[in-house]
Amino acid sequence: MRGMLQTPATLTRHGKTASSGMMTAVAVFAGAGNNAKNLRQALLLAAGRQPYRAVVIKIGHPVKQTASCKRTALEKGTTHSEQVHRKALGLDTLFCSETINSRLLPVPLSDTNSKRLYHSLTGNLQGSTGCSKMVHTNSNSGNRQNQVLLGATNGVDILAFDRLLRTNAKDSGEQMAKLIDGKQIASDIRTELREQIVEWMGQGHRAPQLTAILIGDDPASSTYVANKMKAAADVGINSTTERYGSDITEDQLLKRIDELNKDDSVDGILVQLPVPEHINERKVCNSVSCDKDVDGFNERNVGRLCLDMNTLIPCTPLGVQELIKRSQIETFGKNAVVVGRSKNVGMPIAMLLHADGRNDTCAMDATVTICHRFTPPAELKLFCRTADIIVTATGVPGLIKADMIKEGAAIIDVGITRVTDPVTGKNKLVGDVDFEEVRKVAGHITPVPGGVGPMTVAMLMKNTFIAAKNLANQRKAN
Repeated sequence: MRGMLQTPATLTRHGKTASSGMMTAVAVFAGAGNNAKNLRQALLLAAGRQPYRAVVIKIGHPVKQTASCKRTALEKGTTHSEQVHRKALGLDTLFCSETINSRLLPVPLSDTNSKRLYHSLTGNLQGSTGCSKMVHTNSNSGNRQNQVLLGATNGVDILAFDRLLRTNAKDSGEQMAKLIDGKQIASDIRTELREQIVEWMGQGHRAPQLTAILIGDDPASSTYVANKMKAAADVGINSTTERYGSDITEDQLLKRIDELNKDDSVDGILVQLPVPEHINERKVCNSVSCDKDVDGFNERNVGRLCLDMNTLIPCTPLGVQELIKRSQIETFGKNAVVVGRSKNVGMPIAMLLHADGRNDTCAMDATVTICHRFTPPAELKLFCRTADIIVTATGVPGLIKADMIKEGAAIIDVGITRVTDPVTGKNKLVGDVDFEEVRKVAGHITPVPGGVGPMTVAMLMKNTFIAAKNLANQRKAN
């Protein structure tokens, strides 16, 4: 019948004439017609019967896939077609032009193959739309693996490809998540900063100056500060570490911070946390000048962040934002869950994820849910299962498990805890995520260590350079 897809038996019969390898059923949706029901039927057939795998391609949609275009389209109400069809089809994603849903393929197509496929499909659409019979073609009659099955009705085409979309990779159900290499991204950022600082000094400016205050003899704090000073030297920032005993009084510490605030040779000040119990941490953070607060912990800087204004942003949240953006993870209109509500990590991450990307913080326009220690486990699982992006920062090893993850989601693990390996008996660092199991479900994932940690240090260097430039401009203006 005209306007209906071929019956399951027809498509299955044609499919069996192909090679025994996995085939990919490609549903092509041309324009904004009313074929949602037929396309859904085709996808169910393709996905639910061996040996097919489903891919959706939407051609001729007026909305481009950049965040700014999509934002404008949403404001003008011009994306209803895509939203309606996505809901009608029960799809997570509906792609445009030559974009392929690579999550459903063993591996993403190369640019060359993607363009070849796109041009092939658009050509088939022009020549076959409205046909109601199956057409069996073969690009190489001597090789049945190159065959194409085409069924076209009223703008909906079903094509089963074998050789073009097949690889020797394992089945997509077994494919591991893409590793977000925080070490490499941090190294790239430090290289960029090094070049920028050389250029800055070439204009007659001095090198930026960072001063760290370390109180007590906590080994972990000493290691963190040493790593920060090493990174500073690497990018061309001068640094000094001032060490004080645990018996320093709050007044003595505040007096020293005030002296550093007034010292024009100092661009950045950080007080390594935690501080001894007899010292008020909030008072210390607020005593650091907003202009030199490279940790971003002064309440005025936090308030400016919440108002989406230009400010020095806490380093770990800023590092998370940079990881997501440099990994090209889509955030516009996506669901994000932040697990952990600390004022220095969880809350600022949530602010950067949800705020308007057009403003000073270049935020990410996601829909954000914040979970914390009092979120019931069943509810935490429910929220996480809806998330396209999960950022967890609780310090609870193994909190986020594979059955809590939506397939293809991006997982950013900020948690870091030292535990004893039950096999070796040695200490090791782990995150909040059950890494080995979650990576089988997720689309992107950060390791621990080597994920967010290096980014925190890189962002501290970036904040120090920003502070140095801002202070130099203020002195010049005065």
